[in-house]
Amino acid sequence: MLTSKAEIRTTRSLTPEQIAQYHKDGFLIIRGFFDLDEIEPMRKACEEDPNVMGYQTSIVDTFGKVYKVTTWTDLQQSYLGVVPRLARVVDGAEALLGEECYHWHSKILKKDPYCEGTVDWHQDCAFWYHNGCLFPHFATCTIAITANTKENGCIQMVKGSHLASRFDMARGDQAVFADPKRVKEIIKRLEVVDCEMEPGDVMFFHGNTLHCSGPNRTGSPRTVIHCHYNAVSNVPFWVEGQEHHQYKPIEKLPDSTIKDGNYSSVFEQHHFHPNEEGETGDGGLGIFKKQDWYISLEDDYSGKESPFANLEV
Repeated sequence: MLTSKAEIRTTRSLTPEQIAQYHKDGFLIIRGFFDLDEIEPMRKACEEDPNVMGYQTSIVDTFGKVYKVTTWTDLQQSYLGVVPRLARVVDGAEALLGEECYHWHSKILKKDPYCEGTVDWHQDCAFWYHNGCLFPHFATCTIAITANTKENGCIQMVKGSHLASRFDMARGDQAVFADPKRVKEIIKRLEVVDCEMEPGDVMFFHGNTLHCSGPNRTGSPRTVIHCHYNAVSNVPFWVEGQEHHQYKPIEKLPDSTIKDGNYSSVFEQHHFHPNEEGETGDGGLGIFKKQDWYISLEDDYSGKESPFANLEV
């Protein structure tokens, strides 16, 4: 007999104190949310296939440097299809959102050794607003596959910035990022936190929390999985071009699924989005590069020095 989603519950539920901290700060780090033997298959797969099956998209930052991301929406029986469906992750996202959620998309973000690429300051919801979502009712679970340190470019969160308004977006030569004028002002008022994590730690964060990450200045890779969830009440109000972001119920899985070996492979047989290389990004679904045409940009920094070059944090 099939087990219903309602019957599958995590044994690692978030506490009322953790939920309160999330709503106060806009993010929440939980140590040891995954055991190391659950993380090891992913770490090993990335080591053996650093190009992740050829599906990586190169993202250019405001300094003209590159980092790489691999994305997917479909949740199959591979490791990458199982992780976003684990009860501890889904239940955590729903506890923070206060309602049923569904899988928006997930991604592997890898910074190879000595990768100079930075993730520019942004709010996730500033992008997803342009996908037709009216509210910032998103939660992300970021899973550390390797150590995340200040030296290798861990995420930096602006504490409490989820309570700010949606920032306008600005454009560089190939980058899209939060309005630098607003970024400079908000970090004068709010604390910037270096979110260092060990393998197996996770960070849940609000869709409106302002964040970035720096370059990897070490000889080891820095790898995370981002699992993004949207509230069911926040489905995009238009469908064309957003078919992959429409509501699909999550087939939630027991927390023991990875330990029990109930997945087919890590990368093989997994359905990734095609990469979005080239000027138009015609190969992909527009998680990144097709966004340029629908973002109404107030400021254009093309041909100029990165507006974050002299930003003091």
